[in-house]
Amino acid sequence: MKDLTKGNIMKLLIGFAVPLLIGNIFQQLYNVVDTKVVGEILGKDALAALGASGPIYNMIVGALMGLGNGFGIVIAKFHGAKQMERMRQAVANAVSLSFSITVVITALSLILIEPLLKMLHTPEEIMPRCIAYIRIIIWFMIFTTAYNLCASVLRALGDTIWPLIFLAIAMVCNIGLDILLVGVLNMDVQGAAYATIISQAISFVCCIIYIIVKCPALHLKWSDFRMEAKLVGDLIGQGLAMAFMMCFVSIGTLILQGAINRLGTNIIAAHTIARKLSEIFMLPFSTLSAATATFTGQNFGAGQFGRIRRGIWNAILLSWIWAALVVVAVYTMAPFLIWLISGAKTPEVVDNAVWYIKFDTPFYFILGILLISRNAMQGLGRKVIPLIASGLELLGKLIVAWVLADRMGYFGIILSEPVIWIVCTLLLGSVLLSDSRLRKPKRDRITGGSA
Repeated sequence: MKDLTKGNIMKLLIGFAVPLLIGNIFQQLYNVVDTKVVGEILGKDALAALGASGPIYNMIVGALMGLGNGFGIVIAKFHGAKQMERMRQAVANAVSLSFSITVVITALSLILIEPLLKMLHTPEEIMPRCIAYIRIIIWFMIFTTAYNLCASVLRALGDTIWPLIFLAIAMVCNIGLDILLVGVLNMDVQGAAYATIISQAISFVCCIIYIIVKCPALHLKWSDFRMEAKLVGDLIGQGLAMAFMMCFVSIGTLILQGAINRLGTNIIAAHTIARKLSEIFMLPFSTLSAATATFTGQNFGAGQFGRIRRGIWNAILLSWIWAALVVVAVYTMAPFLIWLISGAKTPEVVDNAVWYIKFDTPFYFILGILLISRNAMQGLGRKVIPLIASGLELLGKLIVAWVLADRMGYFGIILSEPVIWIVCTLLLGSVLLSDSRLRKPKRDRITGGSA
């Protein structure tokens, strides 16, 4: 376990964020393997079924991940304050709430899955496979929730190494099970679904064994499960705020994709390639912001607001270093990067993909501030403003879908995200700067404060 309330801030943030970054890369490989195995063994219709199910799956799983991350912030505060009994109670309450909420989400998802697929204009020929795949995922969603909660709790205590190891184990299991269930046992897309669920169950079991053997601070007693109104309210407030933010992002992506689909096949292909490249570029931002949330939560619990302030600035500095590297890479070898991840050579596809990433990447300096500010505010217990900012992001994508894409074509799509980032950053930045707890005291201005 890592105490983020002591030591060199820059080293702590990098040490916390790097395993998260590697974990996110593993998660990307996890999805690539599923896609490759299903595409090569079962063909394009099965691959289309996985693709059509993807947005709904991502929205549901994203909400559950957000829930676990929100719970982790509350747990991190008690860990930072060295209130171990309260921390265990928070973990126990988080377990109870996670189970209850997952049961509700599972029931609602099973009822709504078919209408949602129809609403997204899923082709009739792949509908049975879509339903078969996503229903298995939904029925056994409890394993996804359980692993994400365990990983969030360990990260809240400053441990990002072991969740990474368990994710790597899950990825290896998923590869083997994909080949076995889809290729050898001919279980069609259902085999890919079972491979995912079994892999997540294995990673959950690994987490539990590790906690039992190595984490006595997390050994729960029956008395820890006593529900306390204030604690439950804090957990639900943080958890639902993070879950809704993840849902808003997923819904906004669906809306924006609908606008792009009206612009023709070449634009769709160009945007798909550019977004894949952007997702790779953005991984360090997401890991730094997650590190900031835990760092802020622990130091908030310890009452070290000066350290939180310095942590935020250190995280922003790291994000700017990465943004500068990305801009240099894009402006010196964008066509090569696009070919590298897609093999695309059609001029219209390559030119539009290059246009997208060259226009958007300089605004990564703004994006870094946005993501770090949003997560820092979550760590400080400020739940409403980040949620409003996510709502503004969703509204911005609606405006793009209804107005800009029709009037400005693909440039309207390209322009949308930088504008949304600037608006949301101004909102979050102004609120964060006005937080009296983070203002530099007079003694700090003279001495520079503690490290």
